Amino acid sequence: MRQSFQLALNFNDSRLDNTPASEIPSEIPIDKYFPEDEANELAAFESYNKHLYRPNTYLHKWWARRSGTTFRYILKQLASNPGKQNFYEAGGLEGKIIFDPMMGGGTILHEAIRMEANVIGIDIDPIPVLQAKASLTQSSLKHKKDIFNWFLKALKDKLTPLYKTLCPICNLKSEIQFTLYGLRKRCSCREVIFVDSLLLRQNNHNDINICSTCHEVYTGKTHTCQKKANIPLILKGTKCCEKCGSVFADILDEPFLERYIPLVIVGSCAEHGTFFKSANNDDLAVITQALSQTKHISFGNSQDFRIPKGPKSSDLLRRGINSFQDLFTHRQLLYLSASLRCLSKLPAEDRLWLALLISTSLEFNCLLCGYKGSDIRRPGAIRHVFSHHAYSFPYTALENNPVFYGNTSGTLNRLFNDRIQKAWKWAIEPVETMIADGRRTKIKIIGEIDAGEPVNDWKSLKQGKRKFLILQGDAACVDLPDGIADYVVTDPPYFDSVQYSDLSNFFRVWLCRLLPHEADWHYNPLGSAVSEGGSSDGRKYGEVLGEIWKNCFRILNKKYGRLIFTFHHWKPEAWAELTLSLKKAKFTLVNRYVVFSENPISVHIMGLKSLKHDTVLVLQPNTTKEKPGKWLKPSLIDITDSHKFCHDCGTALGWFLGSDASEEDIRKGWKRLIGGKNNNGKASG
Repeated sequence: MRQSFQLALNFNDSRLDNTPASEIPSEIPIDKYFPEDEANELAAFESYNKHLYRPNTYLHKWWARRSGTTFRYILKQLASNPGKQNFYEAGGLEGKIIFDPMMGGGTILHEAIRMEANVIGIDIDPIPVLQAKASLTQSSLKHKKDIFNWFLKALKDKLTPLYKTLCPICNLKSEIQFTLYGLRKRCSCREVIFVDSLLLRQNNHNDINICSTCHEVYTGKTHTCQKKANIPLILKGTKCCEKCGSVFADILDEPFLERYIPLVIVGSCAEHGTFFKSANNDDLAVITQALSQTKHISFGNSQDFRIPKGPKSSDLLRRGINSFQDLFTHRQLLYLSASLRCLSKLPAEDRLWLALLISTSLEFNCLLCGYKGSDIRRPGAIRHVFSHHAYSFPYTALENNPVFYGNTSGTLNRLFNDRIQKAWKWAIEPVETMIADGRRTKIKIIGEIDAGEPVNDWKSLKQGKRKFLILQGDAACVDLPDGIADYVVTDPPYFDSVQYSDLSNFFRVWLCRLLPHEADWHYNPLGSAVSEGGSSDGRKYGEVLGEIWKNCFRILNKKYGRLIFTFHHWKPEAWAELTLSLKKAKFTLVNRYVVFSENPISVHIMGLKSLKHDTVLVLQPNTTKEKPGKWLKPSLIDITDSHKFCHDCGTALGWFLGSDASEEDIRKGWKRLIGGKNNNGKASG
C-alpha cells in the first residue's frame, strides 16, 4: 500500500496555477526545437567516462546515469530568454521550479541548479537521496580536507600495522598496497588454486610472473623452481582435471574468505619503489593477527546482514554466501569498524559526505574485487565489484589497502581526491566540452555553480534561486501543491528487471550503520516501478509509472508546464506500458527527439543488440476534451537502426496518446509495430 507524506501546504498561495482548464497551453522553445546534432556529439564523448565530465554527481556509486550534457541541452530549451538557450551560457532558469520524481543519480537536479532553478527531487531509495543532499550542498574545501586528514590519520594509527611487510630487496619495513589471492577448487583427486593469469605486471623487457609450480614471484623469462608447492596454480578456463578427468568445483562448504589463499604481496619500499613478492609466513601471520582482532568487534545484529533473495543477490546465495560480512577480509572489517567509531565523533554535516565516501570505497575494498593491473597501461588497476553491473567472482581476488599513502586505485586518498576535491573544484567553476572542426576544447561556464541551498519545505522555493528540496519517498504520493512545478524533467527506471535496488543492498547494510538517522532504511522497495522479482512484470511497471504521472499532472503548471523524460526499449511491452501510463494520466505528446545515450562497449551491453539512443519525449498535460491530431498513424517500425527506431517509437507514442484506442488495441498495436520475435531475445534496451 502506498503511503503519502506531506509538506507544509498553503493552497491560497499566489504561486499556484489558477489557469482555467479550457485555456490553450502556451508554447515553449523545446516544443519546436532541440539541437539533436550538437547534443548527440557531446553525449557520445561523455558516455565513455561520464564521471570525468560531471564529477560532482559521482560521490557514490549509482547505476543507469544518463549524460549530463543531454539534460543540460533539454533544460536550456526551457529558458525563455533566447540568449540563455546557448549551451555555454550561464543561467536561464532563474527562479523556475524543476521537479524530478525519480531522481536516481541526481543528474537533472545538478544541471537545473547550475541554471539557477530551484529544484525538488524525490527517490524511493535512500542512497540517491543522501548523495544528492551531500553533493548539492556547498561547503568549505579546506574544512573537508581537515576532516578527511583527521579521519585518515585515525585509521592509519589503527590499520597500518596490519599492512606492513618487508621489501624483498633491502628487507626494510614497507607498506602493502594490495594483496592478491587465488581461488581454491577441488576435483575428485585433489585441490588446486585458480588464478586469472600468471602475469602480474608487464614491463618493457622484464615481465613479472608467478610460477604455477612453486608459487614464487619472478622477473624475466626464465625461472628455476627451488621447491614444489603443495597445491598447483591453474589458469581460469580449465574445466576438468587432467589427472582424474572430473570437473573442478567450488568449495561451497567453507566460508567465502577461506576459499581464497594469499599468494602475492604488492608493496612500496621507500628505497626501491613498488615490488611484488610471494606471501611468506610473516605476511600470513599479519593476516592471522587481523583475524584475532575481528573477534572483538561487532556490527550489531548479524541477521541484519543476511543476504535477501533477489535476482542479483541470488548469485551470492548460490555460492553459499549468506551474509554481506562474508564478502570482506578481516582487515577490511577492521577498516569498517574503525570508520564507524570515527564517524560517531563528527557533526551531521561532515558525517554525511564522509560516510558516503566510506561506503563507495567498499566497491574497491571487498573480496569480490579483481586484479586487472598487469597491463603496462594501467598498473595496479582494480576491477571493482560492480564493473559488470552484477556481482563478479574473480579467480585472482584483490585485497586493497584503503589507507595506502599513494594516490592509487580504490584508496581513500584517491577517492577523496576524485569524489570530493576534484568534484568541489568543478562545482564552483563548471567546465563543458566544445567540439569545433573535430577538436575538443574546454569551456568554463562563467557565473555558474553546481551547488545550492537546502530547504525543508516548498514555500522556500517560491523566492530566490538554486534552492533544493530533496525527499525520500514515493513520487506518486508526495503532497506538493497543485501547479507548483514549472517543469517535470526525469529519467524513469528501465522497463526490465534491472535490479539496482537489489545490488544496492551491498552498500545499504553499511550505510544504515554509518548514517543511522539520516534516512528511512526500512522503506518498501516494492514501490519502485521495477519489479523486484526474478522476471519483469510489465503491468506493474505501467501501473506504478501511471500513478507517478498522475501526480505530476496535478503538480505541473497547466499553462506552460511540460513533462520531459528520456526513454528507450526494444520490447513492444515496454512502449505499451509507457503509453498506457501516460494516457491514463492525461498527457499528450508535443514533440520527440533522439539523442545518443549508451556507450556501445559498456560491459553490461557489449556484444548485445543494444539501443544506443534515447527518445526525448516532451509532453503536456491535456486540460481540454479535444484530441490532438498532430501525429500520423504509424506503420511498421524499422528495428535495424537504433536512431530511427527511437524516432519512430516516439512518433507512434504520439499517435497512440491522441487516439481513442483501447488498452487492448494499444498493446496489440505496439506488438504489430515492433514485433518482439525479431529481437530473438538478445536485444538489450
